[in-house]
Amino acid sequence: MSLTWQMLQAAVQRLSVRLPGFAVEYFPEAPGDYRLNHPRGALLVGYGGSRYGASANLGDMQAQERLAVVTVTLVFRQLHGRDGAVIALDDVIGALLGFRLPNTTGGLQAKRSRFLGQIAGLWQYDIDFEAPAMAVEDVDAEDPSAPLLRHVTRLGPLDRTETVKQPSGLITEEDHPL
Repeated sequence: MSLTWQMLQAAVQRLSVRLPGFAVEYFPEAPGDYRLNHPRGALLVGYGGSRYGASANLGDMQAQERLAVVTVTLVFRQLHGRDGAVIALDDVIGALLGFRLPNTTGGLQAKRSRFLGQIAGLWQYDIDFEAPAMAVEDVDAEDPSAPLLRHVTRLGPLDRTETVKQPSGLITEEDHPL
């Protein structure tokens, strides 16, 4: 299963549990045809792309730093007040800030929010969150001599992070102070 898709599923699940007063959906494939059916508003979760950083050669494999962007678009009937988009912005940040998505190496960080405007009578904002992760080259499964990367240790200035791929395919992270 796609690592990016797992990240989006986890973000949708987290928002659904933490903010049950809103509709939480995946960003629509045809945004111009989107119809808000909820009486207050909707949180639309989408993949905003990734930025890639330094790469490391791990023998016969490559790994590269990745910052995956998860974008939450707020579509609301009201701008201010208890049911308004402005208050919901803080609710979304509170629900996702620091939340660790699967296959990532750290918690979500809010990077930018912006007012998109009033479109068809609906107030719209979006918030970008970044999740640090590692992109790892797929090894050709047909080559039995190819090494399988299952464990990576990264040293930071204050801690050591152990990344382990479990037999189920889930990637786990543990931070250890130095």
